[in-house]
Amino acid sequence: MESLPNEIVLIVFRYLKTYDIVYAFYFLKRRYARLIEEFRSFSTLINLTNASLPIFNLYYSLLYQTCHINKLNIESLKIECYMLNKFILNENIFPRLESLSIIIRKINDLSILFKYFTFFTKLKQLYIRSDVCCCDRISFEEQVKLKLFQTNNIQLQSLTFATPPCFSISLQDINFEQCLFTNLTLTVRSMNDFCSILHSARQLRSLCIRVLDTTINHQNPLTIIKPSQYLKHLLFICLHSISYEIFKNIFKTLTSIEKLSFSLVFDIQSGIIDGNRLRDDIFIYLPNLINLQFEIKSLLSFISNHIIESFETSFWSRFLPIGFHSYNHIYTLPFPFHHLDIDQTILKCQQTRKSNRNWRFVHDIDLYDRIPYTNEFLNYLRNEFTCLKILTLKWKFDLMISIPSLSTWFNLPTVRRLIIKSTSLQNPQIIKEFLLCLPNCDTLDCDYVLIARITSYFRREHILNEFGKQLRLLIVDELPSDWKIEKKRRNNVYFHRFRYFFPNIECPLYN
Repeated sequence: MESLPNEIVLIVFRYLKTYDIVYAFYFLKRRYARLIEEFRSFSTLINLTNASLPIFNLYYSLLYQTCHINKLNIESLKIECYMLNKFILNENIFPRLESLSIIIRKINDLSILFKYFTFFTKLKQLYIRSDVCCCDRISFEEQVKLKLFQTNNIQLQSLTFATPPCFSISLQDINFEQCLFTNLTLTVRSMNDFCSILHSARQLRSLCIRVLDTTINHQNPLTIIKPSQYLKHLLFICLHSISYEIFKNIFKTLTSIEKLSFSLVFDIQSGIIDGNRLRDDIFIYLPNLINLQFEIKSLLSFISNHIIESFETSFWSRFLPIGFHSYNHIYTLPFPFHHLDIDQTILKCQQTRKSNRNWRFVHDIDLYDRIPYTNEFLNYLRNEFTCLKILTLKWKFDLMISIPSLSTWFNLPTVRRLIIKSTSLQNPQIIKEFLLCLPNCDTLDCDYVLIARITSYFRREHILNEFGKQLRLLIVDELPSDWKIEKKRRNNVYFHRFRYFFPNIECPLYN
């Protein structure tokens, strides 16, 4: 770096995040400090996502509070929500700001966000991501509807809420004709909300939507009208089972669609869903369709090779290859969604294993086998799901062969969060072994009694001591009642052992 001319160094800076530049180079040499100040003075982007509090404070004091950042030039801002306590967002300070991205990490951050909803209407692009649940859903819905959908002077063209389902809103009473939205991503309550958006948001080009409840209110039947002629991309996800008839009647009207993605569970009344039925009922009505990705599940159990054969026609050869994980779970390959439910039957599905890297988009897996896991399956889990970050044990986690010890030959280095369900059925010894296979896991969601038994009630010099030190977040259903009373907590030996075992975790129940 020292021999490179200033022009090349400035080009390198363009590929780094804002705080990385400051943290790595500012104190290295005065030359780099001057270059950073020069680079930031004409930069149009500030990106502080994932910056720790000390690094943010360093950046804020060195550059932001000085004249080395020309706020008049900033067009795009990416920040953590807590930073809004120091960043003052208004039109006078950021007159050219068009794009804003905010990440919510803590429940209390939402109250900070509410203060800026009026300012959000002046932007063209707004992206809000939350890693936590909404503590005040009613206020959130009111603010969104009042400030972002029911005002005449809104300039927003792209709105994204990448949030948990609890941030859902109802939009049946909103008239989108006065809105300028061309891109919309959010979670809505019902199919009526979805149809309302299709009907009245006439400028939409891209719609990514998640529907919580597919139950149809007969007093308020669905109104299915041909959607916007500009709509080219649709991502549609339902969290509950849906009727095939409803799906068919809506999707066959999407004649302008070029890229279609959906993840659905069809109810029992929908019958058998195969390639011929999907083609004849829906896709022949979509002449512009180029890119198709889907995941289909059926509550109807059936066994028939006809299902596989119906997707091996010339019509389906136009699109991505099809995978089958049992006959009632069908999807395009590579699997297009982040979340996947699997069991060991996947090992029998050679169709699913035809192409390499089928699971490269999967970050979140639910294991729901009720039989012990084989070594073959665990190896498959490790080797194929290389981007796995969240793992949920939905049922009892048991091993077919427990020798040699699991941690001596198996590990999942990419997993950052483990969720353990059915805790009363779990074997503490096996769960202890499994935790040793997660060297980078920093979040654990399980029952207090289970974690106490796994760690021998937080015994010092325990084999899981290193795991306890690396843990940053522990989510439990309920800690002992004595821990909530200051006087009793002070004298409780298990509380002090717990704090010593997990020295770095955030846990509001005992802080």
